Amino acid sequence: MIRDGRYEGQSGGISVTLRVDAGGSGVISADVFQVAPDGGRKTYLASARTAPGTKVALDDGTWPAIWQAGPANKTTGSLALAQGETDGVTVTFVLDAPLNGLPTRTEVVVPAEHKDDALRELGLEIELEQNVPAPSPVIFQGVERTVNGCLRGAGFTVKEVGRQSSIPAGIAGAWDDSQLYTMLSDLMLITGDASLRARAWELHLLLLSRAAIPGLAGVMFDAEGLLQRQGAAVFTAGFQGATRDQKIIRTIVHELGHALNLAHRFERVVGRADSTSFMNYDWRYLGGGHEQDYWREFAFTFDADELTFLRHGPLTSLIPGGEPFHTVRYWADGGGGHSPYAPEIPFDGYRLALAAPESGPVFAFGQPVFLKVTLENRTAADLEVERWVLDPKAGPLEILVRRRTEPEDVTAFTPIAQRCMAAMDSTAKLTLPPGGALSNNVNLTFGSAGFTFAEPGEYDITPVLAIPARDPAGEPVQWVVTGEPLRVRVSPPLGVAEERDAEVLRTPDVGAWFALGGSAALASAGEALEGVRERRQAETGIHDPVVASIVRTAALDAARPSIRFQDDEYVRRDGDPAQAARLLADLDPRALRTFDPYTAQQTIALAAQYRGAAEK
Repeated sequence: MIRDGRYEGQSGGISVTLRVDAGGSGVISADVFQVAPDGGRKTYLASARTAPGTKVALDDGTWPAIWQAGPANKTTGSLALAQGETDGVTVTFVLDAPLNGLPTRTEVVVPAEHKDDALRELGLEIELEQNVPAPSPVIFQGVERTVNGCLRGAGFTVKEVGRQSSIPAGIAGAWDDSQLYTMLSDLMLITGDASLRARAWELHLLLLSRAAIPGLAGVMFDAEGLLQRQGAAVFTAGFQGATRDQKIIRTIVHELGHALNLAHRFERVVGRADSTSFMNYDWRYLGGGHEQDYWREFAFTFDADELTFLRHGPLTSLIPGGEPFHTVRYWADGGGGHSPYAPEIPFDGYRLALAAPESGPVFAFGQPVFLKVTLENRTAADLEVERWVLDPKAGPLEILVRRRTEPEDVTAFTPIAQRCMAAMDSTAKLTLPPGGALSNNVNLTFGSAGFTFAEPGEYDITPVLAIPARDPAGEPVQWVVTGEPLRVRVSPPLGVAEERDAEVLRTPDVGAWFALGGSAALASAGEALEGVRERRQAETGIHDPVVASIVRTAALDAARPSIRFQDDEYVRRDGDPAQAARLLADLDPRALRTFDPYTAQQTIALAAQYRGAAEK
């Protein structure tokens, strides 16, 4: 009798990895590769899975299937299994239409051998900061729960990758996004097999003490062409109480889930406030105020649609380095029985607005796009919100972008750093009194899918905010506030010199440098931009918007201490606030007008802070 597990086989120039999961998700899936004539390198062709709604059995049979070679490259077909010799099977597949060179309406037969009870294999490296212990196992329902065990329950067998090293305690004090990105980049390069620019079933996680941002529990990075869903970090200092160990394991698996392209369950587009999955927050459960209920119901697992996706989603949708984060709507594809739980209710008690730079909503080609976002309380009562409510990296704020020449193509901006927050104490909330307002800036220049404004033209940018709440009956709902679209225009390069600048400004490492506020791992990007700055500043002065953005980011980078892992040792470079102050001193009021009002105000405050630090 055919049994569940992972099978591998090859026939001619076709190689197949088959996953049989009758006892779990009731799905059979496969990845198909083309094998080089010398039998070496494999090239991915397509993935298949039995059609949603079809329940497979551990027996010979034929099932309808869907095939996918990319998000917009799909067809239908069938998958058939027959008992093979000893512990193997014979898989036969047929495609109804051409797909990435695979034959159409022709049976392809491949014998496959059983390799593992687990459906997929995942490499994992966890680096510990000194004095941060490895996560302790937790006994739940008489079973020992560990990170690897939780992943095993999701269908993965885990192998260790990389080289274990201990990160010195206190070398960064409290870690920010740029320092984390640098550390992960260094460690991944040193592992040898890992590449920041290639997809691979490998994940790298830092287990650290404290983050620079209060309440930050974990972060995952996804930057196109760079650190693509391969690196994450978890901070343990804030976890206290009887559920401390559960929270640490849950948060680690939560961040690894993001790296495998899983979204938060409480998000507006998912709408599962009732979920006790790894991918929910305890303090968001049932609309908030039910943390104890969450932990009483938490069973160290994912929801059904998440499990189906992890076990049987197309290779490119899951694999770190594959499709950008949050671009795969697995929760809505009918594959896991998901239906939204928390309904959306339009709410006019808030006003949400975007503001362009004081110089106007026209951006030079390659100019980083910063906007001010403001939330105003228009009710007669106090409103309580999360402190990070206007941070797209961490909060419920969505930024929708539509290019006017493509009115049906609306995309949600996804930052390269995904911050996961823990409401650890009362400081996580703030109160907006009637008429009160809260503002922040949003840097839309470069996200997980690349440059947001890659082409010149007009764009409409719309902010959307979802606030978890409960209706009069106590049921979870989402208040949804939608701001008026802000129209901006990105100018084309003006002349040969600006076209040459664009070749630098549109590289992924430069985009990530702007998004992170600089990074020691992206020093080459800063050096390349210095040439752009010198040319443009000599021609148009510090008031050139691209020059002003380069100078501001270079100042942030100069002030920040950097921590590198090089030649088997950790090397720290102290920050240089005097250099940062000198850079920002050049940004006069006219130059600051090229930023949105909030960013300009914060830049003035930073200049004073750096001057004060330099004088001590």
